[in-house]
Amino acid sequence: MERYKYDDNNGLWYELGEHGMYYPMVEEDIEKLNVGRYGRLAMEYMKGENLGKYEAVKTMMLFPKIFNDIDEKVYAMIDNIMENKLKEEPIQEEWNVLEMERHKKMLYREAEEIALQEIVYKDHFANIEKEYVNE
Repeated sequence: MERYKYDDNNGLWYELGEHGMYYPMVEEDIEKLNVGRYGRLAMEYMKGENLGKYEAVKTMMLFPKIFNDIDEKVYAMIDNIMENKLKEEPIQEEWNVLEMERHKKMLYREAEEIALQEIVYKDHFANIEKEYVNE
């Protein structure tokens, strides 16, 4: 069973609760859907950039999927960048645990910044029909 459902007849979102019953969600609950850190950042960015599109997508069943996909894409990109950067810039003193952690954190921050710019901070609703509706 799907965790969230949207009812076209009354325009309400429902969340699967105990005993397999769906309970209506209030407006604030919709924005508290189970979305990861980067999905939530993208949600806030889109809300500020284009509130009209944001509100329209909020009424669709795709709202959680879009932002969870963004979250997954960011983590995948960070992992990929980290892997490549560690090959390009290997840790010099592998015996030094503090140096190793410092180096990894520095590379992670660089990878995160790239992922934020390339994935999170852009208009995710521009191609919504192509990416999500026609699946």
